[in-house]
Amino acid sequence: MQHIRYFFMLWVYLWLRFDPILRLTFRNDWAPRYEFMASIFGEKNAEDFLAHRVKLVKARNKILPPIIHSQTIEREVNLFLSTKTSTKIGRLKRISIINRLIFWALDPDINQFNIDSYQARALIVDVLTGIIFQNSLISETNLIFEGINQIVFSRITYLGPKGEVSPIVHQSILRGVARILSLHFNEIVRIRNVKLEKLTKIKLIKEIQKSKGKMGSLAFSAEVKHSEYRNKFPLPKTQAALLWEILSHYRYSAWPESRERAESLIKDFYLKLGFDPQELFA
Repeated sequence: MQHIRYFFMLWVYLWLRFDPILRLTFRNDWAPRYEFMASIFGEKNAEDFLAHRVKLVKARNKILPPIIHSQTIEREVNLFLSTKTSTKIGRLKRISIINRLIFWALDPDINQFNIDSYQARALIVDVLTGIIFQNSLISETNLIFEGINQIVFSRITYLGPKGEVSPIVHQSILRGVARILSLHFNEIVRIRNVKLEKLTKIKLIKEIQKSKGKMGSLAFSAEVKHSEYRNKFPLPKTQAALLWEILSHYRYSAWPESRERAESLIKDFYLKLGFDPQELFA
């Protein structure tokens, strides 16, 4: 019965909307049209029907979210690398590129509309923790890590704010975080070894001078020389702590592969440093 009534209401609606005489008479004024429908089908039925038609029109006219392809991401990466950091405009442009990539990975409309969006998110994580991180300034690095943190813990899904749900994206996150932390801990070990070597050298020189009756001052610095690599590593404590928090989170992941990988990485870092890495962030 309802289907029959809807059919007749639709027929009346189309007549009221497209009849040339009625269009000339009432133009865009729907009040008399509504009154006519209400007199036939009742006010509630007329209101419900017209509200449903408005919803359909809005849904039809809604701008669909973009589909993010790998070529789109590669274009953003190339733009980031080619943008100069010597000007304020250039630095702001690079930050906007990072923000755009993070937005694409987090936006619920983009990721719900495209069933293969997990591939784009995985690639975004790879470039953010890879080539963009390697060529980033300090402020850009902070932005990258905060973005990765949001993807892990608070990406909005159709079920609400649940964090990332794709195991493929989780593997990309783990891979990127592990690579950066490995470089960070390698540099800590290297600096520690350099300092130990120089302290040993100082001690030997002092003993030689003492045996010769000379106790002059040792006028060389034990500081590490700067280079592009050493300026980025070791990471500031806050950045390293954030990455460690992400890695530790995966010890309790719903995905067995992620749990095993996180446990293995934490064990490897412990062996590399010779103590619990957590002590560095206390």
